[in-house]
Amino acid sequence: MSSQEKSLPKKLIALDTSYTLEDIEKRGILNSVTCRDLDGYFEHVWTVHPFATIITTDAWASKYGKAQWHTLSARHTFIEGKIGRYAWLKNIFPLNFLASQTGLFFTLRRLIKKEKISVVRVGDPLYLGLFGWLLARVCKIPLVVRVGGNHDKVFETTGRPMQKRLFFNRNIEKRVEHFVFSRANLVAGANYDNLNFALANGARKENSTIFRYGNLLYEGHFTDPKNRKDGTGLLNDIGIKPNSFLLYIGRLEKVKHPDHVLKTLADVRKNGHDVKALLVGDGAMLDELKQLAISYNVADQVVFAGNQNQEWLSRIIPLSAVVLSPHTGRALSEAALGGVAVVAYDIDWQSELIENEVTGLLIPHPQQKEFSDATERFLDDKPFAEKMAAALKEKAFDMLDPRKLNQHEIDEYNALLMRNKKHD
Repeated sequence: MSSQEKSLPKKLIALDTSYTLEDIEKRGILNSVTCRDLDGYFEHVWTVHPFATIITTDAWASKYGKAQWHTLSARHTFIEGKIGRYAWLKNIFPLNFLASQTGLFFTLRRLIKKEKISVVRVGDPLYLGLFGWLLARVCKIPLVVRVGGNHDKVFETTGRPMQKRLFFNRNIEKRVEHFVFSRANLVAGANYDNLNFALANGARKENSTIFRYGNLLYEGHFTDPKNRKDGTGLLNDIGIKPNSFLLYIGRLEKVKHPDHVLKTLADVRKNGHDVKALLVGDGAMLDELKQLAISYNVADQVVFAGNQNQEWLSRIIPLSAVVLSPHTGRALSEAALGGVAVVAYDIDWQSELIENEVTGLLIPHPQQKEFSDATERFLDDKPFAEKMAAALKEKAFDMLDPRKLNQHEIDEYNALLMRNKKHD
């Protein structure tokens, strides 16, 4: 790095609504926040959830008022905005929300000026994208948009806008996405599928790259599965035996197809496989899935474990017979590092890790019968399953190596800051 690059201020403000701090602490995923300093490349990182109290419990924080600041470490501060500025305005949501967000905007503007923050990074091209674009423009610093999903494909599956309460319909969202992508100084997809979505919606190819999941993951997932603390006791607590269950990790939402997991369980059990299904995650489909399990006559063989922390996951993943990935993101990375066989649909980014009969079994989306047949193939042929698991683990360790990914991000930020300096 040149002396000119070293002299550039390196502080980051990241707008992200993936998790509240309350959820982060419960799930043990603090690394997904602290990794943003890239091993000290950024002197300080302020992570901001603009309206965290729409989700947080009353015990965690009041829903109304000024943003709350949490010191995580010498390098990290977490700022949680409120769903409304004043309790007495709670019945007039739009006005109260606007008051809260306006106050937060000016707070962050002052912070950027005071601390000489050099980059605004946002976690989606919609509300956060607009907020971040305006903040970056007013403060005359570059905007980075990280793209963690393919909104077009989600809409194809669900028929619903991503942020209906704010933008009403998908047509408006598309215009917002194009506005933000076309004006971003750098667009970083979590994978090629997500990046291609951005490029198709206004992102400039010369200002685009990939920021993969690897450095966001809990460090325990990078421990060789053979050297991890045994999770048998954790499974005993929920009535499951090692190597006798199908594992799904993800949100219980339509776009993720958790119902396909239950159908797969029913199919393989009909053919004599004495296995259960363990679903880790929560979501709007929980009650529907419970009823579906009853209709498939597998209710006693399904365990809904809810959200679990990363230590728990890292210990039980290697003990699964097969991991089922109808449509997952970070969870597929975690499973791949766990040394287990994976059946996945060819959707979103999954083909980047799962190459059919090379690192797993990749099924055309959404061919349920083929998905069930592939699962049964792994259950019937343990040597084949072990071969696929070993190949997948090797590929995942290379693709998701945090050190490589950190260096790639550092190189991209250096180039971004140099471009911005030339334009000043």
